[in-house]
Amino acid sequence: MQKIKPDNLAVYVCSHVFEETRPVLYVCRADGDWQFLCGNDDHYGKPHVVGVGHLTARDPSLNQLAELKPDWGAEREEVGAEWVYCQCQPE
Repeated sequence: MQKIKPDNLAVYVCSHVFEETRPVLYVCRADGDWQFLCGNDDHYGKPHVVGVGHLTARDPSLNQLAELKPDWGAEREEVGAEWVYCQCQPE
């Protein structure tokens, strides 16, 4: 399986993913910037920036999205479920 590289690639995460209270269920490359989100809309505070390696170490299945093109996203119902691809929705 390919990996999202490099491990220190800066990506945006929501507060829930940052605090590890929810898994990543929605990934988007809006304008080319990677966003790893929980999929809900009840976020608080500003987005956090982390190295993608922290996320893929916790959930290696995120690497399935290594070839995700800019302005495309993918979502899933739960960890382990199949990713469904979609165009990113503007925030």
